[in-house]
Amino acid sequence: MKLQKGITGFEAKPVYTTDDLSEILKRIRFPYTKTEVILKPIDSSNFYQVKIKNEKTKQEFYLIINSTYLIFSCIEKNRCFDLKFIEFPIDLITQLKNHVNSSLILLNPKELNKKVDANDLELLGEIELKQINYWKTKTLGEIVFNCFD
Repeated sequence: MKLQKGITGFEAKPVYTTDDLSEILKRIRFPYTKTEVILKPIDSSNFYQVKIKNEKTKQEFYLIINSTYLIFSCIEKNRCFDLKFIEFPIDLITQLKNHVNSSLILLNPKELNKKVDANDLELLGEIELKQINYWKTKTLGEIVFNCFD
């Protein structure tokens, strides 16, 4: 997966606004509910977090969104490092894809746990590459959803 410049949150101008994100998240419907407000990226992270609950199964998880690009994934717990990516529920994928533009990307654990190779990093800026090396980043998920400071 060739990563786009700015995906780390450095040298980046978001391709969407927080209003755009709010509109996308309003489309989430039963059996899913948002149980918390959108948690904005903190100084050291590059992603938004929204706690989601499946009312049928009672499963809770976090939907995370890259702060530069509309790249979504699901994780088990609200934390910054050692993210445990989980599969998107199929019906949530359907809800998101039915109501948003084509720039939305949903990544699964297999894609995010893939080891990074040089081809993946070709488009990144110098500062981004320095951060990736400094933090000894090994997977695509650690770059797309990071807590570099």
